[in-house]
Amino acid sequence: MEEAIPGSYVILENVFGLIGTIIWSFQLIPQAYKNWRRKTTRGLSQMMILQWTIANVFFGTYAIVLKLSIPLIIQPQLFGIICLFVYIQFLYYDSPKLKGSKVKNATLFILSSLLFAGCEVCSVYGIREANTRNIRWPEKVFGIISPEEKYVIGISLIFMALDMSGALFSVLSLAFRPPPFDTIASLTYISVFVLDGLIVTLYYFLNWFHARKYHDDVEIMVIS
Repeated sequence: MEEAIPGSYVILENVFGLIGTIIWSFQLIPQAYKNWRRKTTRGLSQMMILQWTIANVFFGTYAIVLKLSIPLIIQPQLFGIICLFVYIQFLYYDSPKLKGSKVKNATLFILSSLLFAGCEVCSVYGIREANTRNIRWPEKVFGIISPEEKYVIGISLIFMALDMSGALFSVLSLAFRPPPFDTIASLTYISVFVLDGLIVTLYYFLNWFHARKYHDDVEIMVIS
């Protein structure tokens, strides 16, 4: 007989998942607004945004197959759409061929959204069919591929703080999920939290190092 899950655990799972979803899903909106206001995506990595877009297809599939909490299922779908929108901004503002063309870029956005949605739906049904035949490796592959590779150009501490907070609340949501604990999904969030923490630590260390070096150089010049 399965042990009943306390109602408070279900509530906490969904509350933490909802907080993580809100933070992670909308963290790129300020960047999208900045691109629109400046009419350029200069300084932002196009490859990074494309990687994020594709990674969310994998994690969205994994979240549905594993039947994570509804907020954690919605999270990669929303974030993936926003990532795709920012990617289209690269084309609209800075691409020689598509720059300034609203119709072409809107069409590309819609077709890309349908393509990614189709891939995700097919992947979900394919993995479920594999699971019924006790073939588990496709499910694990999608969970392992999903973590988003991070490159930071012109580091935004606000963005990093939001990224870490979203990852933290998402892990807390998984912690209150009925057992067994999903190690692969948790590693996705934990890796983001740890890598972001390392980046922030290096940011402060390098600033301190360069400030100290500049101070020492000034003292040498004064003595000379």
